[in-house]
Amino acid sequence: MKKILFVAIMLCIKQFAFAQNDMQNMAGMQKQQPVTYTCVMHPEIHATKPGNCPKCGMKLVKEKPKATAKKAAVMPAKAPGKKADDVGGMKMDGMKMDQKKSPAEKPDGMQMPKNAGKKADDMGGMKMDGMKMNDAGEMANDMKTAKAKLGPVKTLINNVPPHTVRYDLYIADTIVNYAGKPKRAIAVNGSIPMPTLTFTEGDTAEIYVHNKLKEETSLHWHGLYLPNRYDGVPNLTQMPIMPGETHLYKFPIKQHGTHWYHSHTGLQEQIGMYGAFIMNKRKEWNIPTLPIVLSEWTNMNPKEVDRSLHAASDWFAIQKGTTQSYWEAIRSGHFKTKVANEWKRMNAMDVSDVYYDKFLINGKDQNEQPQYKAGDKVRLRIANGGATSYFWLKYAGGKVTVVATDGNDVDPIEVDRLIIAPSETYDVVVTIPESKSYEFLVTPEDRTKSASLWLGKGQKVSAEKMPKLKYFAGMKMMNDMMDMSGNMVPMEGMKMQNQTMDMNTVMYPEITGADKPQADDKKGAMPGMQMPNGKSMAGMNMAAENSDIMTLNYGMLRDPHNTSLPKGPIRELKFDLTGNMNRYVFDIPGMLTT
Repeated sequence: MKKILFVAIMLCIKQFAFAQNDMQNMAGMQKQQPVTYTCVMHPEIHATKPGNCPKCGMKLVKEKPKATAKKAAVMPAKAPGKKADDVGGMKMDGMKMDQKKSPAEKPDGMQMPKNAGKKADDMGGMKMDGMKMNDAGEMANDMKTAKAKLGPVKTLINNVPPHTVRYDLYIADTIVNYAGKPKRAIAVNGSIPMPTLTFTEGDTAEIYVHNKLKEETSLHWHGLYLPNRYDGVPNLTQMPIMPGETHLYKFPIKQHGTHWYHSHTGLQEQIGMYGAFIMNKRKEWNIPTLPIVLSEWTNMNPKEVDRSLHAASDWFAIQKGTTQSYWEAIRSGHFKTKVANEWKRMNAMDVSDVYYDKFLINGKDQNEQPQYKAGDKVRLRIANGGATSYFWLKYAGGKVTVVATDGNDVDPIEVDRLIIAPSETYDVVVTIPESKSYEFLVTPEDRTKSASLWLGKGQKVSAEKMPKLKYFAGMKMMNDMMDMSGNMVPMEGMKMQNQTMDMNTVMYPEITGADKPQADDKKGAMPGMQMPNGKSMAGMNMAAENSDIMTLNYGMLRDPHNTSLPKGPIRELKFDLTGNMNRYVFDIPGMLTT
């Protein structure tokens, strides 16, 4: 009996000692919390090392460690100067506390994860999706840094009183040879692109259009505030300009910024009828400025391009080498991905619809601008006059400072690259570091070819070319987002606005790594993509954790002035776009448009 009692006492002592040791270990773990980094715009991103956000490219900031309570039911003392609902720099939205607090101190809402404890690096098993961080001022700091690096920019006041500025535009047929074959094009005053038209706020534009073609034409002024009758849409706001006719467009210049103009008749824009439209402020920056119009060229007749798109032809994919055939799938280790794609009746991944023979910068694929010298800051007024192409923009001389978009000034923001959609405009400032020629690289989204603008004189410094896309990685992503009938699986938290989630990121080797055959039987096994659960996009990391590439997105563009609308009634108009993407047929029900 004594022996049994002795053994029981020893077991109790041992259990007590282990419990004490566990508590000491837990206390040590609480004291030594690992340093993690997050993004102000995407608090669901958590990285163990500093770098840039893989979603928006912003600089990652240190996460404030969670406040640890010594007693489970006692909240830590409020730090001086902090709001009561801020604990360790985090908004406690939705978290109900036992303590009675005044309305000013009541925490309002901390959203707890659905799968707590799923990943150890998710702040103790807790996804921070939707949690508001107090580091929102970090973005403002980045903008201040960009503004400081831009430095003081001298301005030039235009003392010439507002007056009428006249242009005469002669539209005529011409023959060009951009891609090895002589082809028909349309030139205005003998040039492609059309002449850059420059005005100052307050001026009156007087533009005479002389149609020397054997067909009708028109000109549309993209993004300009003007009387409707001068908008340039034939058979809607004006009658077409018939062969041999002269038409006058006359309107006041009520705005400033970088815009562009183009034909609104048939497919004339695709064969040369596009140009820059610059409206200066009365007090404009006094730095070298270069208007740029980006475009593409195909030797195929534009009408045949249109016919091929409606016929759902694979010819363009064959030309680009992006058919994603079974042979390619087997060779690259993506056979199961291809089979799943076919089973769900989905087409192969398609990034850009049309194959183009050349991409042009002001009418050239290699554009030399040797007039700039070391130390110069150059403002590029860029308009995408392409028919279908998105373009990536990169600069070999360092970061690009974005200062305006679509004619509107923005707080300066520094990025490594940006993508410009058709009809968009951006004003960016680049610096010539040394007495060399630096490449401003323009690459279409499908990365088949590129065009180059060389700024400066001397030894050429090339920008890093963009690697080939990983189409099967994109195919796998789409497979995971579709059910067996080919319908999109509803996903919580999917937010596509402001480019903050680029679904193509999984295909970018420079971010997600080189294409390596994956084990297709592992659901969701895809380089650079993490799916938190089967039906949630919240917290989905579309890129590698430590990507150093800062990419512009719309959420980073901030107006220097307050843009809040005054209080008043709100009317919501809903339009449903339907159609067949594969056959290029679209419709808005109730509207006569296809």
